[in-house]
Amino acid sequence: MSVMQRPTERQAPEAFRHGSPASATGPVFDERPLAFEGAVFPSPLQRFAPYFVELLGTFILTTTFVYNYRHMGDPLWSATSNGLMVMALTYAFGHISGANLNPSISLALLMSGRQSTNVVGRLCAVQILGAGCAAAMLRGLTQATVDIGPINEHTWRAVVVVEVVYTGVLCFVYLNCAASTRNNPSHKQNGFIGLAMGFIFVAGGYAAREVSRTVLNSAIAAGLTVVNCRDGFSLSGIGYFVADIAGAFLAAGAYRLTRPAELEHRDETCAGAFAATMGSSRSLGWGSAPTGVYPTKKCQKDTDSARVAAEFFGTFVVIFTKALNRLGTANAVGPEAWSVAASLTSMVYALRDVSGAYFNPAVTFAAWLSGRTNIRLRTAMFYMVAQVFAGIAASSVFSAMNNGKPMPLTFGARASTAVAIYGEGCFTCLIAYVVLAMTATNAKDARPRSIRVGVSSSGLAQNDIAGFAYGACQIAGGFAVGHISGAMLNPAVVLSFNGLDIVKGHFRGDVMLYVVWEFFGAVVATGIFMITHVQLYNHTEGELP
Repeated sequence: MSVMQRPTERQAPEAFRHGSPASATGPVFDERPLAFEGAVFPSPLQRFAPYFVELLGTFILTTTFVYNYRHMGDPLWSATSNGLMVMALTYAFGHISGANLNPSISLALLMSGRQSTNVVGRLCAVQILGAGCAAAMLRGLTQATVDIGPINEHTWRAVVVVEVVYTGVLCFVYLNCAASTRNNPSHKQNGFIGLAMGFIFVAGGYAAREVSRTVLNSAIAAGLTVVNCRDGFSLSGIGYFVADIAGAFLAAGAYRLTRPAELEHRDETCAGAFAATMGSSRSLGWGSAPTGVYPTKKCQKDTDSARVAAEFFGTFVVIFTKALNRLGTANAVGPEAWSVAASLTSMVYALRDVSGAYFNPAVTFAAWLSGRTNIRLRTAMFYMVAQVFAGIAASSVFSAMNNGKPMPLTFGARASTAVAIYGEGCFTCLIAYVVLAMTATNAKDARPRSIRVGVSSSGLAQNDIAGFAYGACQIAGGFAVGHISGAMLNPAVVLSFNGLDIVKGHFRGDVMLYVVWEFFGAVVATGIFMITHVQLYNHTEGELP
């Protein structure tokens, strides 16, 4: 078959013939030359272009990181700078190479069955080459070294934990936003992948600012080793490199737990679509289904355990991020609000089509109470239990890496309990209402009788702004009441922050007041939603609007 032609009805794609057992029966395409689709490059250059942009993108990222992390860099805005650069390059190069720009992400794709070994090997090679070239050039032009490693009294144990967790989250978000065929339905590729990726760097960078400088990219870690080897070989970059590779394994395992349907039916269009696109000679772009390929019903449907796992992972990331921010001082209210909102936004984009991405028992309760989502009482109970246990797990990891250091509920403000719990109730109400407005109004069917293409297993149509709206509420509440109540805004956060104290026998009386008022805020939000969206409830018996 000519490389200038698409697969025909007589010749199935390579990914179908060699990538899966029953591949010959997969969907096929009409025969047209690439030039017909507006191709600019001849075939050899087009095959080279994805690897070139991976090298170029990693070169630019490494340059950005080195300048931000040098001795004279601004520690307050360096994480935002790194995250926005990742965001920009992801949008710029995603349609060409998939914008991995990170060997950890490429390895996660391989371990998730979304990329071939040969392609991953070439991607990793050019990514490390790009980072090495940038590091060598900056080493020759400047005399600055890069500050990485433990900060203050923290040890390498804490550094490794943070680096593994957030690199794993980064790869996990990429797999869910870019490699999932359900999150990228045919002709309706999502527009949030760059935002989700960039916000993970923002979340991890600010959360870990009292522990270490985060890298989250194994190619950049290798490049930083070159920058810092002026006075001898540096082991710091190697430590980051190993931690970042470990994060890829963590992400691949979590992805398999949250999207088992896409992996179990590898012989159907669900996995074949991605393989055909990523393994073709045309590009290595994002893994949406090629023309004529649609996810099957089996690929659309997740198990209850997958949904519960999604709620667990998302809640863990959000609460772990908030806990790390409490290592700062009273002046850390702003960075905490920005960091937590960034983690929440990214995880919503990654998992909204699996479970609804509520990550909050109060919001989950509001979603069930509204009657306009696919959540039944049994599912809601499972979600809330998973969210609470995720909070306990996050607080346990935090405590282990900080030698049992407690997590303060507030930043030491002297506001009265009444003022604090009123603020908690108000902003939890805001969050619950916004989530209902973004979720319950576009659910195709509150009691689905079938699974339709373009609608996730959570019953939600794709929405490019939902994650940002959820995160915006967290930013608003964080800045408004962070210095008053600590901006918990989530019963799972309250219980996790006080879980260790409760075990030790130190129970604060205002803890349950926080929880009660947050649930009360969710109930009020549901009532307001029913009033403002009364048309959704005006239907005859047996029918749904």
